[in-house]
Amino acid sequence: MSGNCPATACLPTNFLRQIMGMNDIINAIKERVGLVAGPLLYNAVIIVGICIFLAAASFYWLFPVLRAIDQNISEAQNIEAQNADALLNLLLDETFSHLIHFGEHAYEDRGIEPRASVLSQSRPDFLNLAVFGTDGKLSAFTSRNGSQEAPYKLSDSVNSSYFFQEAIRNQRYIGPVLLSAAGPSIQIAQALTKDGEIVAVATSEIDFSLLWEVTKKIPVKDGKIYLVDKLGTIIADPDIDRTRSGENLKYRNVVDLLVQGKANVLRDNYKNENGENVLAFGLKMQKTGWGIVVEKNEEKAMKQRNDTLLVALVFTAASILLITLLILSTLRLAWALVNIDREKSERERTIAYLPDGVVEFTGENRILGMNPAAKNYLNINQPLPDEFYVIESAEPVKGFERLKKIFFSTHKTEGGQGSSYEVSFDHPERLVLQIITVYIKGLGPLKDQRYLKIIHDVTHERQL
Repeated sequence: MSGNCPATACLPTNFLRQIMGMNDIINAIKERVGLVAGPLLYNAVIIVGICIFLAAASFYWLFPVLRAIDQNISEAQNIEAQNADALLNLLLDETFSHLIHFGEHAYEDRGIEPRASVLSQSRPDFLNLAVFGTDGKLSAFTSRNGSQEAPYKLSDSVNSSYFFQEAIRNQRYIGPVLLSAAGPSIQIAQALTKDGEIVAVATSEIDFSLLWEVTKKIPVKDGKIYLVDKLGTIIADPDIDRTRSGENLKYRNVVDLLVQGKANVLRDNYKNENGENVLAFGLKMQKTGWGIVVEKNEEKAMKQRNDTLLVALVFTAASILLITLLILSTLRLAWALVNIDREKSERERTIAYLPDGVVEFTGENRILGMNPAAKNYLNINQPLPDEFYVIESAEPVKGFERLKKIFFSTHKTEGGQGSSYEVSFDHPERLVLQIITVYIKGLGPLKDQRYLKIIHDVTHERQL
């Protein structure tokens, strides 16, 4: 066939593989990536789905975790404030119980003044003690500093003395904290009863230094507890100098809200006197009206929350990176498919204008495609059916008789790059076709193998 070898049949096998194997490349990419149609749209849907999933995952675990951490911080501060409240109330209850006990025995044989002296000795924080009758007259007075004059004087109108009014109604009276050179003190008053009847009012000035210790006894990790009175003035702080300052802290939101009557303030952020950013929790004491503020270093208190946020940010950054890589891979794949389609179109246009016929088929004789010249030589005037196989033992499909004959001719000679033989047709006119079978690719199953049949018209050559 060397002298009569058609130009198409003499093309290098690798070139034919590159041209005719493009369909296989496209099909392989589509099968592996799962892109049947609309690769950009399909992958865009996947990417959007991943973004929605990541956002939902963040809402599902991140925000509840952050809320739980915030709640744990507030609960821990609340417990510390409740402990301080309980300890303060215990000290105050004990102080009033001593007054009540004093009243129960004050009118026995020993008299009021001896009993008052005993109370002063047993409670060193009692700076003095005064007893007034129900008519407002002073019945007894004792002082730790030896003073003979009671600091509590009733005016001509008993009703003008607030502590007396409260006590005579059998209500506890706790006055404001007073700061003096001798130290802080508060006045308390309690009704004294005998046989269930109020017979007198006892009032005392109490050294407040003992209550200062409460702010030191309640352990607060990375923070402290301080107390403010009804007006927002600081009355107790672990720093004694700060306690003695008498500073009003209403400029802090947590203190202002407590002064306004709010039962508790879950969170306030501010910079304290040491320049630290702190988280504050406020609790109002029901019995005294004082405010208890638990203050924690914000950075240390929020460490767990910040660590969780860091993990979330790393997770988000990794997710964004993966999505970016997915987008870039999708764009590269889409561009590759576009190039493949373009090359396929160019190949098809090139083959379409070849004078020789070209038929592409698998090892199972499944026809994958043919150019117009092949259809003309084989007298095929209809579209190629899907999944069309050429089977030797079966009757040829109407309109494809010549196609079957070029596959199963009995006149074959070996040589060249594949089997080469001639096939003749007499109707409607004599036609002699040289058929050259060329191997393209595939070493696996027959369905994956690819072959070409090159059809060259040698009718005129054979007539010479």
